[in-house]
Amino acid sequence: MELICLKGTGKTHAKWSPVCTAFYKLKPDVRITAPITGDDAKDLKSICPVGVFDIEDLGGSTGKNAIVTQAEKCVSCRECLRHEKFADKIDVGKWKDTFEFHVESLGIYTPAEIVTEALAKLKSKASYWLQVIKQNEEQGLMTQD
Repeated sequence: MELICLKGTGKTHAKWSPVCTAFYKLKPDVRITAPITGDDAKDLKSICPVGVFDIEDLGGSTGKNAIVTQAEKCVSCRECLRHEKFADKIDVGKWKDTFEFHVESLGIYTPAEIVTEALAKLKSKASYWLQVIKQNEEQGLMTQD
């Protein structure tokens, strides 16, 4: 029997890539812009399929109030906006500067090790190109318009 062992990187072939899935998503931003109270609060809670909203008991004659408790669960299904009584009272959006980054691993590396290595590689490439730009500026090859 003859065995051959090869070592390689994901750049050469995907079979050497330790990552199964890597993706990011923007963090959801769900806000109640006008008070939703009483039976409307119960309706809103039951409408949301992922449980973003909950009911806060205000006590006394004020009753119940709808609040956002788990905005991170929002999948932007917009079910809460389909009903006319909630459409102008809820704002569903995304944070433009905050996101979740997910990495799944297949090989011997943990997701934390994969991300650390990827950032180190990115840093080395950025340093290389900064050095190239600096050398070109010193030689007068680059001009600013």
